[in-house]
Amino acid sequence: MTQNILNKLLLPLVLVHAFLPAQAARLVYFGTSQSEGIYTAEFDSEKGSLAPIRLAVEIASPGFLATHPNKQNLYSTTAGFEKPNTGAVAAFRIHEDGSLSLLNKQPTLGRSACHLSIDTTGKTLIAANYSSGSVSAFPIRIDGTLAPAFSTHQHIGSALDPKRQKEPHPHSAFIHPNNRHVYVPDLGIDKVMIYELDPTRAKLTPSGFADVPGGSPGPRHMKLSSDGKFAYVLNELSLSIASYSVNLKNGDLEYIDTQSVFTNGIAPKGMSCAEIRIHPSEQWIYASIRDLNGQGRDALSTFQRATDGSIKLIANTPAAVYFPRNFNIDPSGKWLIVGGQRSSTLAIFSINQDSGALTLKSAEIPFNGQPTCVEFLQ
Repeated sequence: MTQNILNKLLLPLVLVHAFLPAQAARLVYFGTSQSEGIYTAEFDSEKGSLAPIRLAVEIASPGFLATHPNKQNLYSTTAGFEKPNTGAVAAFRIHEDGSLSLLNKQPTLGRSACHLSIDTTGKTLIAANYSSGSVSAFPIRIDGTLAPAFSTHQHIGSALDPKRQKEPHPHSAFIHPNNRHVYVPDLGIDKVMIYELDPTRAKLTPSGFADVPGGSPGPRHMKLSSDGKFAYVLNELSLSIASYSVNLKNGDLEYIDTQSVFTNGIAPKGMSCAEIRIHPSEQWIYASIRDLNGQGRDALSTFQRATDGSIKLIANTPAAVYFPRNFNIDPSGKWLIVGGQRSSTLAIFSINQDSGALTLKSAEIPFNGQPTCVEFLQ
């Protein structure tokens, strides 16, 4: 083949590559409370900058968000159909400009839906109902709409804290990477409830539980390593992270240890934890600490994660917002966006790719309402 012929064959490929859309800009969505609905903005992962935030869709109380694997649909918790405290989940179509259109809603058959997740096949959505102490699973239809709940399970029990643990309070639901088990941290009973998952029918089958030790730890959220071998449970009340190894055959969790989110190991009064995230490199884990008394102690904790799954706290960084209920790491792993629920502001941190250290880049970014969830469209 002559060089001229080769150049003619390669030229179209070069032109196509030259005009591919830049990957630096990606959409980020914000769940909210006390505002008009779900908001969105473009985030530049090269510069770490956020474009003006705009309303994506009007809907009541879209507190927590999850993206479908097809990147064409977004789902949120929302207010129920009947009584004020009843829960519901909503399905949306994502448009090219980032706006959303409501497809449908379904009741969660519980109260105060606070978290949701979607299985890897995109066929099942699972929601945790905090106030009613239950978890529900919904089939996702081919068109992205939600069918009525197929499985609903009520938790039972209590724990030591007289204010927060009189009854079950499932705070989240996470699906194992192998898509065979679901883990539901229950703040009210100090357990992680385990379910077998049949995603083809959105069927949950109880499969035991794991205790979360420590005297009223209050398990809230958790994350699993990408290989599914380790789980990390963030405890809201004891301000700590409990580590577990995962039995890949039956889904059981085996407790390893618990680490404080404070560098001195002491949890001051009037503080609680909210969110936990694993860096895309899986070298670091981050957790948010909320100051319930508004004394400026809000922070982000950075843990170093070893190849054997163990973690070690290396830093506490001021969060630059008031009440960091939620934060997220952009898919490039370079930036972290945290939302201040009570300050109605956002802050952006750069992430050192060698040490995991956080450095504040932008603070006091105004937000219309109270940001409660940060969800990147990856």
